[in-house]
Amino acid sequence: MKKSVLSQWFAALLLVSGLVWWSSVGIRGAAAMDKGLNAPEPSNDPTAIAAIKQVSRDMGDAMVAGDVQKLNQIYADDWTEIGSSGEVDTKESLLRDFKSFHDKLEWFELGPIDVQVFGNVAVAQGRVTEKRSRDGKDTSGEFAWEDLLEKRAGKWVVVHSAGARVVWADSPKEQSQDPAVVETIKQLERDMGDAMVAVNIDKLNQILADDWATIGHSGKIVTKESVLRDFKSGKDKLVSYEAGPVDAQVFGNVAVAHGGVTEKRIREGKDISGEAVYMDLLKKCDGKWVVVRTAGARVN
Repeated sequence: MKKSVLSQWFAALLLVSGLVWWSSVGIRGAAAMDKGLNAPEPSNDPTAIAAIKQVSRDMGDAMVAGDVQKLNQIYADDWTEIGSSGEVDTKESLLRDFKSFHDKLEWFELGPIDVQVFGNVAVAQGRVTEKRSRDGKDTSGEFAWEDLLEKRAGKWVVVHSAGARVVWADSPKEQSQDPAVVETIKQLERDMGDAMVAVNIDKLNQILADDWATIGHSGKIVTKESVLRDFKSGKDKLVSYEAGPVDAQVFGNVAVAHGGVTEKRIREGKDISGEAVYMDLLKKCDGKWVVVRTAGARVN
């Protein structure tokens, strides 16, 4: 099937990020830093989980059928992603590509879909195998994906997506959920939160990939360089936080992680504290896991 996430990107790597509600990288997971904060807890409402899984399946079916009207209902009007050349792609460009057959999904097979719901925000993630072409070129393969959804006007819509091609060469499928590897991903998320509170720029530089990017609340791309600069200057300050459990899945050289967090945070002298949900896309580069894309949304 999937996914918007796999619709607009170069064959080797499909990366997308989304709205981070503090226009930087603040939604992070780590151990509790302030006993007065409580992390948002995911809901186990089976009805909501089933509805979100159906959105994922409907998306793939609509892409195969070229059903632009259905895709228009699934994607939020403010859906965005960072394209292969670094530009911001929108819902409008996504629908145009499917309508013109610029992007064509012939068939897909979804693996299990993992869903967590936090009030009005949800994250869905998993793996998909596709037969796909773009601009006449075969871009088929196996991909890890994750979507950030919000409930608007009573229905779930996709607001941001992320994905990457999976390479199994050094990571056999049967080892993909090795507890030691999953724990490594979770520890990296905790280390990121610790580094932000401590303003450990060197550590953040190691955790974020050089091409890390997200889209701020202004709609502009936020880069690793600008994030490190903001923390170093004190423009962005994470005072304390408490994060819930990190949900991580590993697929070969790609991993997806998400969770809920409550932060006490200051940006440009303004208190932007609150509860949020984040999702990260990670890749294993030169034997080390790094975060390549981030998306987040405030929980109401």
